[in-house]
Amino acid sequence: MKNRFLVFLLLIPLMLFSRTHNNSEYQTISGFISHKNDRLSNVSIFIEGTMRFTVTDSIGYYNIKAKVGETISFSYVGLKKVWVLIEDVTTVLNINLELENTITGLKPKKVLKLGGSDIGNDAAPYNIRKIEGNSLDKFAPSLTKAIENKVPELLVKINQFGEEIAYLKGRELEGPALWVFDGVTFGLPIPVYISEVEEVLVINSEEKGFIILVKTNIDYKKVKGINYDDYYLTDADYYRNDAIQYKKIKTKKPKYLEEYPKRVNSKKALEIYLNQYPKYKNEVNYHFNVFNYFKKEKFSENNMLKVLTDFEDFSPNNPEDLKGIAYKYQELKEQEKALAVYKKIVKLRPEYRQSYRDLANTYISLKQYRDAWLAYHYYLNKNFKIEDNDIGEIMGSEIIATYNLDKEDKNSTQKIKIENSKKNIESDVRLVFEWNTSEAEFILEFVNPDLLPYAVENSSSDNIDLIIDQKKKGYTSKEVFIENLKQGDWLVNLTYLGNKQSKPTIFKITTYYNWGRPNQTEKIEVFDFTQLNLKTALLKLNGKWL
Repeated sequence: MKNRFLVFLLLIPLMLFSRTHNNSEYQTISGFISHKNDRLSNVSIFIEGTMRFTVTDSIGYYNIKAKVGETISFSYVGLKKVWVLIEDVTTVLNINLELENTITGLKPKKVLKLGGSDIGNDAAPYNIRKIEGNSLDKFAPSLTKAIENKVPELLVKINQFGEEIAYLKGRELEGPALWVFDGVTFGLPIPVYISEVEEVLVINSEEKGFIILVKTNIDYKKVKGINYDDYYLTDADYYRNDAIQYKKIKTKKPKYLEEYPKRVNSKKALEIYLNQYPKYKNEVNYHFNVFNYFKKEKFSENNMLKVLTDFEDFSPNNPEDLKGIAYKYQELKEQEKALAVYKKIVKLRPEYRQSYRDLANTYISLKQYRDAWLAYHYYLNKNFKIEDNDIGEIMGSEIIATYNLDKEDKNSTQKIKIENSKKNIESDVRLVFEWNTSEAEFILEFVNPDLLPYAVENSSSDNIDLIIDQKKKGYTSKEVFIENLKQGDWLVNLTYLGNKQSKPTIFKITTYYNWGRPNQTEKIEVFDFTQLNLKTALLKLNGKWL
């Protein structure tokens, strides 16, 4: 075992002796606090557990000293308090405070995964489950919650109208449950007393889908004042085609891009870039803006690679910038260059789980399985575990896939075997979402061929425990499976909520078609987000890719 780690150290020079951030060092955090685009003065800002605090000035600006691992809070009367865990790269935190919601109501169960959801994992194994009415909790706030207490595979979410929508865990993308009360079908559960329920059948059928059959003792002839038309899915429950195509998003053109003539070839564009570089290299997002412009104009790949290598040299110690650079390399199918960047990130962030997953996954893409196993072993040797969270799900999937792909030496002791009957070892589509900064907040929306949407949110307001877990353990990723590409299109949309910085968030989406099958293929797409609260169409998936 020791020899294997020595080999790994040769692959990643000085990893064991890498620089780690000294938690005794203070770093300055600064930014602006606002509410609905108005700057707020006298916002209270505290370093939790200490006597250090400050308030915003007349234009909403503040600065304060903090250490890595400390938590900074922002509070203002009548607005929702915000907490942020300080990381090694935290220097700018621009906070938008929202109104405090004083209305209490039913909340869906939370699990520590993206937006409180566990899409694509732990699909219920049963076909039918019978529940006697007298076994239901008569004090439950609703029939849906009473059934949820009996069926742990049920996931209940509250929609924008306050209605409870029931999904089957692992099958969320296929749409919500269909309710059948005494032989009559409804999109939503009708209001009945739990004492009126004689029997419930929860059916998970490949042919009929997810159905909840409810048998009651109600005499419907005596029931008055209920409009049963209200208990069907209405137009508001379906996707409204309200996402704008990513390529159609318009942003203000930076002044340095105005220096490129409308008709210019790759050689001339590179010459302009080299001449303007000393003047503009310190501009926020200069490198990625130029890269995206070169990509849009379909200039030579050498032009784009030059910009990325310059950015590497310009920002050698910022893991968020480096991660964005690696994503761009991978989009260009330059896996070797991406690998070199991921090695730098491991050196900068040896305590981040994502660092080792990214390294191992890039080795897998290069079919360098032995090195991938070494990366996994190093991860486990640091006493990191394959946990029940987003990064754990991803690593579990990829370890299983690597075990099946690596056929060179079936008896190799390097291999790690994971047996999990609930894992999707084969699927029509596997999607892996990654983003370069842990401050990124967003809503992912999945729309199935029946135009039924399902949204999950990654934000501190929706699930602060998730964000803290991501920061403490160091991961920014999520996987989703679509087991069966039915006829029609599956859509993936994203609404960007911001990252508390002036820089964009770089998203990478890897789409694996025929996951776990001999004809598996993959496609990497990278998106830069700056505009807030704009639902953006990212992917359209259908069976033609299989």
